[in-house]
Amino acid sequence: MTPSAPVDWHLVVPVKGGAAAKSRLHPPAGLSRAELAFAIARDCLTAACRGMPPGRVHVVTSDPAVAAEARSLGAWVVSDPGGGLNAAVAAGLDALSSVPRTGRHGVAVLLGDLPALVGDDLVAALAAAAAYDRAVVPDADGTGTVLLTARSGALVPSFGEGSAGRHAAAGHRRLDLDRPRLRTDVDDDRSLEAAAALGLGSATAACLAGRSATLPRMQASVHTFDETTGAGSALLDDGREVPFSAEVFGRSALRHVRPGQRVSIDLADDGVSVQRLWIVGIGDDQRIG
Repeated sequence: MTPSAPVDWHLVVPVKGGAAAKSRLHPPAGLSRAELAFAIARDCLTAACRGMPPGRVHVVTSDPAVAAEARSLGAWVVSDPGGGLNAAVAAGLDALSSVPRTGRHGVAVLLGDLPALVGDDLVAALAAAAAYDRAVVPDADGTGTVLLTARSGALVPSFGEGSAGRHAAAGHRRLDLDRPRLRTDVDDDRSLEAAAALGLGSATAACLAGRSATLPRMQASVHTFDETTGAGSALLDDGREVPFSAEVFGRSALRHVRPGQRVSIDLADDGVSVQRLWIVGIGDDQRIG
């Protein structure tokens, strides 16, 4: 049921930042992952602050550059205590308890990695969420969460893989809004390409200007291969070993690979196993699986 009065929203935005941010992104040559992650955060924070009244955005981060950017946009900064995304969100929610609020106040959590976001999308999403005590807006895949709200009562974050389902089960009304700019969070190369197709914010667009519109796929070297089963593993260029199953190899249309052979891969959502495998130089349109 639509509330009788507007909701006084306060927004928590967790941003990891720094060299450890966005480990599944592989920027073009000449651009560091930290630079790209910071640009993504800048665009998301800029859009969030444009969509919210002054003093309503609370950025949780331990990165000095992100904190300085947040303050320059008029946002409050909350120190990230470490311990992951849910701990950061909890810190932001705790900080809100000391902020004076009037009228019908609500709290919302927005992911900080939405480089295509515009303020109007956030405003529209919060207006839709205001009709429910608690609501969740899933990501483009429909499984993660980009926006979580509570008009009244406690908001208990459960971010991570499959979070949209957990939040819905906890009583948040699922809102599958037609707002792709809001729902396209960036965790890997493919999601950044999807955001680029929608239109990136100025900071991320400037980072990628003059570089290939298609980000390079992750490359690796075959480490082990079992000719009997078709399963094996690959070594990433950072030294990590990631396994690929016989099913993944079977979808690759390859008959054999040898240790040391260079291949292109896509990691699964868990970030520690191979989801797709193909020979370097074969285009995406030629891949199978």
